[in-house]
Amino acid sequence: MTQRPFARGHPALFAALALSLGAGAAPAQPAEAPSRSATDSLAARWEVAGVPAVNYDSDEGFGYGAAVEIYRYGEDPPYTFTLRPTLRLTTGGRRELTLFFDAPHLLPTGWRLTAFAGMERHTATPYYGVGNDVPYDPSLDAEDGPDPRYYRYGRTRMRVSADLQRRVGETPLRVLVGAGAVRVGLDLRPGDRGTTLLAEELAAAGEGPPEGWHNHVRGGLVWDSRDREVGTRRGAWSELLVQRVDDALGSESDYTRWTLTDRRYFPLTGRLVFANRLLLQGTAGNAPFHELQVVQSSFEQEEGLGGAKTLRGIPRNRYTGDGLFLWNVELRWRAFDFDALGRPFHVVLSGFVDSGRVWADGVDGG
Repeated sequence: MTQRPFARGHPALFAALALSLGAGAAPAQPAEAPSRSATDSLAARWEVAGVPAVNYDSDEGFGYGAAVEIYRYGEDPPYTFTLRPTLRLTTGGRRELTLFFDAPHLLPTGWRLTAFAGMERHTATPYYGVGNDVPYDPSLDAEDGPDPRYYRYGRTRMRVSADLQRRVGETPLRVLVGAGAVRVGLDLRPGDRGTTLLAEELAAAGEGPPEGWHNHVRGGLVWDSRDREVGTRRGAWSELLVQRVDDALGSESDYTRWTLTDRRYFPLTGRLVFANRLLLQGTAGNAPFHELQVVQSSFEQEEGLGGAKTLRGIPRNRYTGDGLFLWNVELRWRAFDFDALGRPFHVVLSGFVDSGRVWADGVDGG
């Protein structure tokens, strides 16, 4: 089995503090049905929304595409089920087609099904090495230099997964079981534009690219006491997940990943909410480097450490390691409301502080 390339150093504490202000407009009640008491007399209904997926990201450039959200509402919030196909392309080389399905109330009472299928091709995926103190020399990947993609590699990833959650009695606790399959292909020198850090590390280790299948099973516990899933104002959303990737499942590698996440929400005023997330993740075994960039979740998978979903203001995937710590603190202010296209919207401004680090050889409390 292929071992990952090594780019390790002595772990050194890293903290990214990003103070910023962001704005976003969203439906005043996005993807959230009223409470049961308000819907008992309402018939089930459908809602379809389609919007252009236009954005800008400093890591990937301008993004464009389309996103469709299909909701089936019933008596219980947030919805009976939702189906979300998305096509996304960026000027930074990403091509992505995904389908997300979430059904809190489609199955018999107490069961929730979440599934994902997607294909991604990215010709410039960031890679800076494994460890918390790996150096970055901007001169090595200068656009007019011999190796303009030195800290990049090409990646094609196909992924399917499904999770079942079962509520325990009338408590906020749910038990989760799931499985998935991932097929990864790598291009060590995308566009044949010089060499890359990844190509040099693999050549020095005498290894080939860690491609192939990385299939998993997983289980966990989820505690969800949020007042609502979208636009949360109070409550907790915490989870402990354990994932096993094994050659018995047809995988090219063997490793175990565990993730502990605690999210808390506190209303400060009628329009101001304090949100906090603490995340600790560890991986044991011979996980390839690109799987160390996965941040596990019971809902939608993220990638980091670094980038818009983990450490804002830090380059995407800037830090990679067997162990990962992340702390996000955010103030969310619902600034004002308005109507457009016959629907109510609101604008939310957010100020945040992000902090995190990785360990090359697993979580180390020292």
